[in-house]
Amino acid sequence: MRLEETKGRFGFHLTGGVDEPPAASANVQIFVKSSALSRSADLAISPHLMSAVEIDQFVDEAIASLQEIRLDAKAALAGAAPS
Repeated sequence: MRLEETKGRFGFHLTGGVDEPPAASANVQIFVKSSALSRSADLAISPHLMSAVEIDQFVDEAIASLQEIRLDAKAALAGAAPS
């Protein structure tokens, strides 16, 4: 089984599962579009995630990191603006 889904700039790929060889286990990997010209999310930003808990943990950590970057970027922009 392989499924790719993109929403906005982000997406995921699902691989493995019931119709794969016995050794294959289902997992997802989170992706982001590598450029404005990309039609689908194509740059992996997560390891292979194998449970709902791993997905939640990855996304929660990514949101927290983005919130920090948001604040730092705003502060940098405000500091660079002419007085």
